[in-house]
Amino acid sequence: MRKVSLILISICLIYGTFHQSPPLHSKIFFGNEKKNGNENNPKYRFEYQIQGETSGLILFIFRYRVFFFATASVLLTTKKIDEKTLQFHFENIDKAGYLIGTRGFSGKTLITAAADYDLKKAQQILDKDFAIFKEKAPDFSRVIRRRKTFPFKILSQGQNVMAFKRDINGIHRDCSINMQIKSIKYKKKYDFNFKIYPMLLEMVKTYSHSFFPGNWETVSEIKPGMEWHSPELDFSNNMNRIGARASTTIEKFVTFRQRTPFKLAYRVVSKTPGMLTILGEAVPQVKIWDGYKIVQVTRTIKMRLPDGVVLEDKFYVEIRKEEGKCGSVQCALTLIQ
Repeated sequence: MRKVSLILISICLIYGTFHQSPPLHSKIFFGNEKKNGNENNPKYRFEYQIQGETSGLILFIFRYRVFFFATASVLLTTKKIDEKTLQFHFENIDKAGYLIGTRGFSGKTLITAAADYDLKKAQQILDKDFAIFKEKAPDFSRVIRRRKTFPFKILSQGQNVMAFKRDINGIHRDCSINMQIKSIKYKKKYDFNFKIYPMLLEMVKTYSHSFFPGNWETVSEIKPGMEWHSPELDFSNNMNRIGARASTTIEKFVTFRQRTPFKLAYRVVSKTPGMLTILGEAVPQVKIWDGYKIVQVTRTIKMRLPDGVVLEDKFYVEIRKEEGKCGSVQCALTLIQ
């Protein structure tokens, strides 16, 4: 029964509770055009949040409560490879990354881990962990009896810490990460997963399909109200990789399998002389494991006109089983310079 209980509880760690103008130029890319003899290489932020919570009874007797939240954010430089591909490289972290969640069957222990190059910034998160937890999970906070904190120092530096390529149609590929961190407070191996940066890379990989199906040479024909569909999507592999990095229990005992693929319905929601906004939506209600369903998926892309620089590409997934058992994942690539 213990294994069954662990499986049921840990599901929340993943997806149980992670958004009439002149025609476009035919040349549309990321903004690396030369200005005064110098290339203008955009800089971006990539960030994600994953949150899950679940509670209930096992065998109508044993009460369980689990909450999990994790977030990380990095700054990225870019370089144009060709007319259809942009190379992203790590520059720095944007802020301390951290996870916070309950531990134990009844959820009475609160664990918080934070990482930064500057330990003082990591400690600032740890010092206010209960306030963060109370804001995000007020119903869970009242049962907390113990708190444990884990500060981590980030060791890795340089552009090869993280890298990926982005195609002009919004697909991320050739993704890699080598973010080394060190536990400062505990010399022994800590007995929980703290893989928020490998998880970040898996979030990058969720951008696995094109948001525009046609030839980019015809992009000038895009008009408000135009509609199309994505290819068929199956997030089984994404969920299993994220699950393995969020929880060793999920890695050992849970296999996500999306029962049927689905498509996002894309449409142009607005087009002005300065911006094009494309929205993809789906409400598939498709099962992935033990009654849990993907209930909502959205992708929102904002592009600057007329040069086609991507201003923002946001992705959101929500999964539910029943009231009190739900979760969401959201990530965003945002132009900052």
